[in-house]
Amino acid sequence: MPSATSPLHALALLWLLFVAYSFLGWVVESAYCSVSARRFVNRGFLNGPYIPIYGAGALIAILLLDDLPDDLLVFLAGGALSCALEYVTSAVMEHIYHARWWDYSDKPLNLDGRVWAGGFVEFGLCMLIVVRVLQPVALCALGSLGEGARLALAVLTAGVMLADLVVTHLGITKLRGKMDDLRADVTERLALLREALPDRPELTLVTTWDDLVFRPVRRQLEARLRNGARHLRGAKREIMGALGERGGVEGLSLPPSLDEAAERFTARLSSQEWRLLRAFPRMRPSHWKDSLAEHVRRLRDAQTPRPPR
Repeated sequence: MPSATSPLHALALLWLLFVAYSFLGWVVESAYCSVSARRFVNRGFLNGPYIPIYGAGALIAILLLDDLPDDLLVFLAGGALSCALEYVTSAVMEHIYHARWWDYSDKPLNLDGRVWAGGFVEFGLCMLIVVRVLQPVALCALGSLGEGARLALAVLTAGVMLADLVVTHLGITKLRGKMDDLRADVTERLALLREALPDRPELTLVTTWDDLVFRPVRRQLEARLRNGARHLRGAKREIMGALGERGGVEGLSLPPSLDEAAERFTARLSSQEWRLLRAFPRMRPSHWKDSLAEHVRRLRDAQTPRPPR
């Protein structure tokens, strides 16, 4: 570590390392998501080019893992600590905004959908790279700056990130209520869907959350972003075609149409919320699993023959 003449200058150095790794994490994740989506994706909760959870993970590696002699220990401890950080971050953000920002429920060896085994491996490797490769380079670069320059840069970046956090939070203060309303709307529509079962037994084929809710929402979000409301009907046809391929229900119309629910939800979004839904396409309301499980249970009950009296 570059020498620091006071605790304040040492704190400034740690903060700059946090900012540097937050920026690097943003570059890597945004590049990966942009390639997958074939468009630029600002993959971060904040507006600026940084993802604080990566900076926090890197600081954990610097402070706790740097002195470990064995690479395997760094990998294992780094993976475990990173998963703990990701789990806590997911839980806190869900508590604040009533939304799951990411979900690994469809991944193997996941824990409550918040972390999974693949993430453990990826984070463990990243921690190893930070400790053994990146940290010496970062320290050398920051060491070339004087203490005064480091302190000034730390104050500047802290002010920018704090302002960004305030702007982002104020821009999505109503997201919590909108997510709650979406879940209530979906629950009501699922009840109407079940009422149609006597005449539409093929509806029992549609039992996943994406089929029922978030594929229409995502398609409509993308349609609105690309070309405006005139493409919503085309998006609905794509949804129905996708359902037909998966479950043999081509031409299925869900009562009432899910594009109305999607349009109602998206029409209420602020510009910050639009950006975040693009950055986190798997965002879902809290307790979505409970709603889906209850729906599936009622579907099965409706299809179970009752014994004659």
